Amino acid sequence: MKITSIDSFTVKLADTQPDDHRITRLGITRIRTDEGITGYGFQGTDETALEKRVRPILIGANPLDIEQHWHTEALYRVAGVEHALWDIAGKAAGLPVRTLLGSTRERIPYYLTCVWAGAADQSHVSIKDQADQLVRYYEMGHNRFKIRGWRPDPLDDVRVLAEVKEQLGDVDGLELMIDRTAHHPGWFWTYEQGLQVARAMESIGATWLEEPFAREDIESYRRLRDEVDIPITGGEFGYEMHHFKEYVAAGAVDIIQPDGAHSGGIMTCRKVGTLAEAFDISCILHGTMGPHLAASLQAAGAIASCRVMEVCIVRPPFTPQEMWEPVNRILKSDSLFTLKDGYIELPKGPGLGVDIDEEALEAYRI
Repeated sequence: MKITSIDSFTVKLADTQPDDHRITRLGITRIRTDEGITGYGFQGTDETALEKRVRPILIGANPLDIEQHWHTEALYRVAGVEHALWDIAGKAAGLPVRTLLGSTRERIPYYLTCVWAGAADQSHVSIKDQADQLVRYYEMGHNRFKIRGWRPDPLDDVRVLAEVKEQLGDVDGLELMIDRTAHHPGWFWTYEQGLQVARAMESIGATWLEEPFAREDIESYRRLRDEVDIPITGGEFGYEMHHFKEYVAAGAVDIIQPDGAHSGGIMTCRKVGTLAEAFDISCILHGTMGPHLAASLQAAGAIASCRVMEVCIVRPPFTPQEMWEPVNRILKSDSLFTLKDGYIELPKGPGLGVDIDEEALEAYRI
């Protein structure tokens, strides 16, 4: 089998209205082969990268030689291309990608990462209102939640989780997390602030604290991990194996979190999962939303320590299904993914498991 063409484009699925946080536009990377198998990646790929690095190496090459291509510039930080190659591999075998990688499950628990529209630090939403919305999601059948930790007083974010616990009590399956996302707020927590938040989260039985410090400050991660019992996580920024190696070898995190897109793709996630296993820590992937989840779910389905999958960003009061509803317009199936009883069902179809309607894709293409 040989690759005959690689292109990338955008589909417009609906007009975007104010306060409409649904997925109304989607980047697609498409790879065609001489055997009639077409692979899709649900990430757009820059045309310059395609022209200068990807096509010169991959056109005419065997799409199934993914490990070989992973070691070239062709797949450097172009996740859409890598995902499409795996889609072809799965379709050629008639199997989901996770089966090719050594599947460990048919479904996986998920958690919602909720970020309220408006002020980035969430200070426009009261602690009570945030907690009330999480409780409403719980009543819909979702039971694991992560919120952004950007408030000026870091303990206010812990108070949101404490209010949820107060309203729901010690219910089965409830998990609560905070994501500081390192540098993104524009200012860093001091070590003392990170320790204070971690201790407060421990006191309410929270699940983990994510990226509490500057990403290069590995020593603070290691120190905090040694001082507290609550798991400390990080790694979503990594895009080369040495980024993950530094965290894991230094004992900086309890959970390493490669991103299925930012890291370059499924292959990197699978390799990081093996690295984590060697050091007896967990590899729980950083997540995303809608069809972007397709590749991450396939990788997660083959990593034994990936006990839960992130679905983000969810904009309350939208549900995940409402946010990705426009994507259903380019599918042959009725819906993108199935969420039930706190689990997301892993797609059973070949490749990434997303059955694209080619005619609809062309109709929505811009």
